[in-house]
Amino acid sequence: MGTRTKKDKRVAKLPTGEIVGYDYIEYRVDILPPPDELERYEKMNSGTAKAIMDSYIAQVNHRMSLEAAVIQADNRRANRGQIISAFLAFLCIISGGILTYLGKDAVGLSLIIGSIGTLLTAFYGGAIIRKIERIKKEKGQ
Repeated sequence: MGTRTKKDKRVAKLPTGEIVGYDYIEYRVDILPPPDELERYEKMNSGTAKAIMDSYIAQVNHRMSLEAAVIQADNRRANRGQIISAFLAFLCIISGGILTYLGKDAVGLSLIIGSIGTLLTAFYGGAIIRKIERIKKEKGQ
């Protein structure tokens, strides 16, 4: 994340045009203060710069642990979904085979073909979507 700093100097004037004061506003958008500001903090109160850095490191570690927990939960959810999908597809294919064996050829074959088609669509559809997302990410969209 880059530092963006804005400085604004305003002059306070009386209706007569006489200058009575200045306002100087400076603000930035960044996680850490710039090094020169950290040095000024350290001169004012020894140990402040270290405390700021320790706080920053703790925040980064916390954020990374949260991201890791989210990724692990997503992986577990995806694995559960794949197991359930495989079980249901296997069940449909077996059911289609049983129906075909019992003389319900059209229904049994449509169940088998539909199950296999759904599996292939889910697999290749997901792969295509991930590929499109990777391409967009590489282009910076």
